[in-house]
Amino acid sequence: MSVTVITPPEAIVSLEEAKRHLRVEHDSDDAYIEGLIGVATSAIDGPMGWLGRALGEQTLETEVSACTWRDDPSLPYPPLLAVESETPSQDGRKVRIRYRAGYPVVGEGDNRRSTVPAPIRQAVLLMVGDLYANRENGGPSASAAAVSMPVTADRLLQPFRVYFG
Repeated sequence: MSVTVITPPEAIVSLEEAKRHLRVEHDSDDAYIEGLIGVATSAIDGPMGWLGRALGEQTLETEVSACTWRDDPSLPYPPLLAVESETPSQDGRKVRIRYRAGYPVVGEGDNRRSTVPAPIRQAVLLMVGDLYANRENGGPSASAAAVSMPVTADRLLQPFRVYFG
């Protein structure tokens, strides 16, 4: 089943959190660190990610058979937040589903926080730390597929991994 990202995911780890984790007190690497957060997150998040689930809140779209949708209205890349639209094909055999998935951000202003489980957020921080310390292994321009996962991050993520059969 093909799933398209319509609206990219919200960040699940802030620059400030990553800098605290890395023990970086200067601002000269901010853009680089933000890039590493993006690479680490994209390696595990959403349709292109290893984890098989949506992390930051995002809008996804897929097409399923009308019979399947009627009998089993489940969608890939949990957690499901809301179905935004259901558009049947002209022949009625398929349905295009647009939906919001991921862990929501709650709060306002300075009190905004991600509801992504702590082990997943920690795994992203570990991956950022690994990329920061080993710059020759990848950086903001690295593809998500090229990012190696530290063993501890893998162990933190395993209980959350969704396997499609």
